[in-house]
Amino acid sequence: MNNLSKKLLLFGLLATIVSAGLIAPSLAIAQEGAAARRISDDYQKAADIIKKNYVVDVDDETLSKSSIQGMLKTLDPHSDYYDPKAFKEFNDRQHSQYFGIGALIGTRNKVTYILEPFKGSPASRAGLRYGDQIVALDGKDTSDWSSDKVRNVLLGERGTKIVVTVKRLGAAEPITSTIIRDGIWRPSIPSYYIVKPGIGYIGLTTNFQSTTSRELANAMAELREQGASSFILDLRGNGGGYLDQGIKVCDQFLQRGQKIVVTKSRPGNNFDQEEFARIGASENFPLVILIDRQTASASEIVAGAIQDHDRGLIVGEQSFGKGLVQRIFPLINNGGLILTIAHYYTPSGRLIQRDYSNGSIFEYYSRRSASGDTSAAPKRTDERKTDLGRTVYGGGGIEPDVKIDNPDLFLTSAQGRLLNATFMFARDLVAGQVPAASGFKLNGIEYDHRLKPNEFVITDEIMKAFREFAVKYYKDNADFGLTAAQIDANLAWCKKQLRSEVLTAAYGSDRAQQGISDHDVQLQKAISEMPNAADLAQRSWKRNAANNKGN
Repeated sequence: MNNLSKKLLLFGLLATIVSAGLIAPSLAIAQEGAAARRISDDYQKAADIIKKNYVVDVDDETLSKSSIQGMLKTLDPHSDYYDPKAFKEFNDRQHSQYFGIGALIGTRNKVTYILEPFKGSPASRAGLRYGDQIVALDGKDTSDWSSDKVRNVLLGERGTKIVVTVKRLGAAEPITSTIIRDGIWRPSIPSYYIVKPGIGYIGLTTNFQSTTSRELANAMAELREQGASSFILDLRGNGGGYLDQGIKVCDQFLQRGQKIVVTKSRPGNNFDQEEFARIGASENFPLVILIDRQTASASEIVAGAIQDHDRGLIVGEQSFGKGLVQRIFPLINNGGLILTIAHYYTPSGRLIQRDYSNGSIFEYYSRRSASGDTSAAPKRTDERKTDLGRTVYGGGGIEPDVKIDNPDLFLTSAQGRLLNATFMFARDLVAGQVPAASGFKLNGIEYDHRLKPNEFVITDEIMKAFREFAVKYYKDNADFGLTAAQIDANLAWCKKQLRSEVLTAAYGSDRAQQGISDHDVQLQKAISEMPNAADLAQRSWKRNAANNKGN
């Protein structure tokens, strides 16, 4: 085993031993060193046996990586070890950036397609379009490649070249482009718009990254210029990210001096702190926060602070329940250790971390089924009060003030299989190959388009053509096992999906989300709850003003 592997292993072993409390603080340094050497020797002996006798060759780095990861997973589900490549990708994501051609790709019926070229990306500049089939990369046939393999080849260092060959409907020959990889910036807030007169929608639906609070301020300012006087902040699907960005987001809604979050670590680690709104909102306005079962970590800090201070209404489903704070420890091999160093608590004192004591990672992440069953949700015993005296609970996520499930969060089996037909038919639509929809033909994507309600409406005539297409498609692709009756039962879903696909091809996925917002039951509920949010905001503002006057 090389020295680097030994050092990584020893670091992981010592971190685990200390955090498990197996070495008392009063033990002498010499005793600690002796214990560490014994553990290292035991590991070295086991590694030597594995390398000599296992059925296939195993390298030192693989053993070290899996050992450290295994140790960390005995602590909690969120501590982890990243090798240098994975750690670089992690850091790129946290800074809203990666390096490649800048396109969303996906597999449909075992073939990889361009689903969306991102704004300002090399892929967009090269003229790649929705529906382009990737057939070769650097001259190598990709017909039997998975989309993951295609993605890994498309990624690369800034300034390097890759030759991309695609087949496009309507083009007689494949199209080949030499593309220079570049940094690709992806926003935390991919979509914001006026959803109803006076109501601004802000989709903070990707992770809290280094640009998040600035993006939020810009989005709110632009929406105010368009007439917004109340806001819906969508945190659905947002799995968290930078803690400091969650704090800065809260600072734009709460009044100065209101507590945002408390973090508590083990004694002596000096990670304990309280965070308060430092600047605070300069005006009062109605606010609704949308959450779902995938809302976690920094997103829950925001939702918890807003709820505890009665600043806005929380609408949707119970959030995930992650109340752990991780710190990044860079390692000498350019990898990184992600270690839980504290719990965080909402302003009312709630710890919203869900239970992970049984050690099952699978159950931890899949406690609630795809059908939305919450029967396995933890019983609430940690009862707290908001500023206005409303009852809230800790022990497993943020419970919304207004509960409403999202029936579209998980696709049915039939809908999952119908994704192939809806994509392939939409590909025909935007290529101008469907006689019933000649006006759908596109010559590429238009970014920053101001969407109108009557654009690319899927008519009954188009749906009739789609049904005929889908029946033939699944007859020709019998492996999918879809019958005409199953297609008919899902035609309403297919109609919505088709419009989403076409709007993505025309204007991008952010406009597609806007275009089908009328079908979003949780968003529509948030809109209808805005008067109640206004009443809550007014009562909360008056209470705080009275308290500040008294002080």
